[in-house]
Amino acid sequence: MNIDTAEALSLDENSEVSFSQLLVLSGLSDNDLRELVDHGALTPINPNASAWMFTSYCVVVARKASRLSRDFELDAHAVSVLLGFVEKIEALESELHALRAGALGHWPVGTSDTVSR
Repeated sequence: MNIDTAEALSLDENSEVSFSQLLVLSGLSDNDLRELVDHGALTPINPNASAWMFTSYCVVVARKASRLSRDFELDAHAVSVLLGFVEKIEALESELHALRAGALGHWPVGTSDTVSR
């Protein structure tokens, strides 16, 4: 069983990673990572700093970017656009889950949890 470095690394919400750490953890090239920052898919904590630092959540985003780029042979701009869509979909799914969880107590017994149009 091969454990990826990023899978073995423990990060919490308050962790920060450097640009070079993000390169290693994501598998992206230096150029691709810089382009993702340029396109707004990744945002350094302080964009004006001489050495960029990123939140731990950027590791997740950068790994998604790496998979999208590799699997679909996309450039950084296309990956940035797709990441925006993925983020919106995840937010909508989370909202839908919360709405369903809140509404379950109000639905009559025997009805489906799907909404009919």
